[in-house]
Amino acid sequence: MTSKIQEEFVWLELKPQQRFKDDQENQVLKIIQYATEFAFFVFRNKSEMRLMVRTTDKDRNLFGTIDGLTVERIDPPHFERMITKYLALKNHFMVPLVDLVKIVKSDIYSKFWQESSRCMMACFVQDQTKKISNAIHSKVTSLESRMSKKNAIFSSKRKSDLAGAKSKLTGHNLYNCFIVFGVETTLHEFSELEAEKRNSVNQEKILFENHITNLKKDLTGKQFKKEYKKQNQIHHDNVKKIKNVFKLEVKRSSADIAQSAKTLDDIINAVLLNSFSHRITSRKIRFIHGEKTFKQKLAELFSVKSIDPHTFMPQKLHSKSLALSDVELAFFLSFPQEKDIQTINFGVGVTPTFVHSPAQDLSMTDLTMQCDPHQVSSEDQGRLNRSICDSLKVRCEKCGIPIHIKKDGKN
Repeated sequence: MTSKIQEEFVWLELKPQQRFKDDQENQVLKIIQYATEFAFFVFRNKSEMRLMVRTTDKDRNLFGTIDGLTVERIDPPHFERMITKYLALKNHFMVPLVDLVKIVKSDIYSKFWQESSRCMMACFVQDQTKKISNAIHSKVTSLESRMSKKNAIFSSKRKSDLAGAKSKLTGHNLYNCFIVFGVETTLHEFSELEAEKRNSVNQEKILFENHITNLKKDLTGKQFKKEYKKQNQIHHDNVKKIKNVFKLEVKRSSADIAQSAKTLDDIINAVLLNSFSHRITSRKIRFIHGEKTFKQKLAELFSVKSIDPHTFMPQKLHSKSLALSDVELAFFLSFPQEKDIQTINFGVGVTPTFVHSPAQDLSMTDLTMQCDPHQVSSEDQGRLNRSICDSLKVRCEKCGIPIHIKKDGKN
């Protein structure tokens, strides 16, 4: 599976630099209007936030075109032990989500940063402009035909939806999107807990039976009968303790799941706290890695569906799909604004400071050494270099944060 991932997709991490600003315009629009398919991840860890992209090899360079972003290739990340939900439309997909005249941002970064739990948002995106345009055009034509008939009554909201659908067809790329929110929890698979409990009970039973066998060899019939009754009670007490321990673990896991589910719903509601929230619903889904087992496929027929975040790409377009225009998609795929840069750590240590671009790195070749009227000896120059590397603190004139000089390959 790993070779398949490396062959089909490239994973990148996007790190905002100190000077990066995206307050006035949503610069991600410059990328998504050229990309055919990709997945965008916002992952809030304990002490940092990461922006990650899974894209095709031919589109990988697009994400390095935004000024003020450092783009690094990374290994596929792991999203484990998360409860997850994806967004679906309550109404048909021709209804626009945001005002196409104005770019809106979800402010996802500050909302995630306020959470103590690990949480994430993933947007799986595929450009299907022609297919979605045809579907919307068909619905618009059908609705206009019904409205033209006598005695047809349509609400002002339906008429507004129709006008919005028409505007969505003009001058916009259209994307089939699958948007997932997740919150990490300490949940256990209850089937695993049950199996572990059975194993512990069986181990206790084996110990008891072996002990009884040895007692039978060493004791008389009367002594054995008395001791057996005593050991049997101890055995039952031990089994009861084992079951109680796992019962408490199941109860604790259930409470963790319930709390994580509440946190997840609160995050989704906060992100969707706008004029189109009434059009969105959320449904459970599960992250899995690798090929689905027969058991997982069987479970999906009766319960929660699952996707592999390393390989998943939305293919099936249906009435509940999030079929979004480029502007609508940019609502979820916004880059961080200046206020986010100042308060959130995007993967550089534990303090909210950020890397400079390579062009701003200071090296020893930038320094002029002079001792008038003497020429600086190589020995003095070496001592000065070591002293500067050890103690010099220079602040960048553009942003004011310290610039670190590299020494022996280290900062």
